[in-house]
Amino acid sequence: MKRLLLLTAVAAITAAPLHARTWTNADGKSINAEFVRLEGDDQIVINMRGKDYTVPLAKFSEADQQWVAEYKQAQTEKLKGMVGRMDHKPIDTRLFPEWKEYYKTSDRRDVLTAFENGAWDDIKKSSPEQWMARDLEKDTCSIYVPPSYDGSEPYGLYLNIHSGDNAYIDRAWHPIFDEMKVIAVSVNGAGNNQAMLRRICLSIDAYTMIERDYKIDPERRVVGGGSGGGHMAFFTAAMFPDKFVGALSYAAQSYLPGNHLRMSSHFSGLTEKDFTRGKRKEIKWMVVSGDKDYNYQHILNTSKDWHRNRMQYQFMDIKGMGHSYPSVENFRKALEWVGM
Repeated sequence: MKRLLLLTAVAAITAAPLHARTWTNADGKSINAEFVRLEGDDQIVINMRGKDYTVPLAKFSEADQQWVAEYKQAQTEKLKGMVGRMDHKPIDTRLFPEWKEYYKTSDRRDVLTAFENGAWDDIKKSSPEQWMARDLEKDTCSIYVPPSYDGSEPYGLYLNIHSGDNAYIDRAWHPIFDEMKVIAVSVNGAGNNQAMLRRICLSIDAYTMIERDYKIDPERRVVGGGSGGGHMAFFTAAMFPDKFVGALSYAAQSYLPGNHLRMSSHFSGLTEKDFTRGKRKEIKWMVVSGDKDYNYQHILNTSKDWHRNRMQYQFMDIKGMGHSYPSVENFRKALEWVGM
């Protein structure tokens, strides 16, 4: 069967859990292998002993071809329920099974320590265990998936963190996501009244669920948010820099830390040096606001720090914009600048 290998770059229709079964070729010879995915219309990928092989479907028996046809039809029906707008969808997975695993790296441990020691007074609201507690049925999010999504190509992923406790995906953004082939997600219960690390936990778990269920382009993953949600968007990218190529903050400045652990920073527990090396240095950071925003002067001032550190940073200064999300057109421009 290994001789049947045919290398191809055709995109997979959809990824799926492995299905172990017995396969028979045209000569009646059988093998045990796991079905991995479809490749185009006339090939499949199977896995034997941990190695993937791409094989023409015509090499298999009629019974095997019928099984593949039924699988394909089932996947098509499944996809119909995975596109469009879905509100109040349970966030049924986690990035890590145990909450302490979110803070295994030394820099994230420093973040946790800063909040345990009183950063932003979150410790007065609840304990670290409560910040990271999850209900996989009651914690919910909103998702928008362009109707063109069929799993044949990877889409971008946009995570929006809102200042209010409701999920926020503006319906006016849908055509942009359709055009740019981007899946959007935003969580409920992550507003400004919540502990910061809880907001980040819920959001990164929803992000994880989207990556599990959809084919996502790792080079087109962006986090954004408005007002306090913009601070959280920047903080989320700073805590998980390997998961984002860009971060957008609408109508909110973010104070970089000094060369010491400074509680007044919007990145409690991190240092300025943490931003000038590694993955954080590669992220594109953008603030979008204007002269009618009460944060305007703060944004002008903090922008100097970002530029001084030679970050990939830009302030989109929009005349007349107040403390709000940007217009649809400027939202598109922001996504384009960060690489979506």
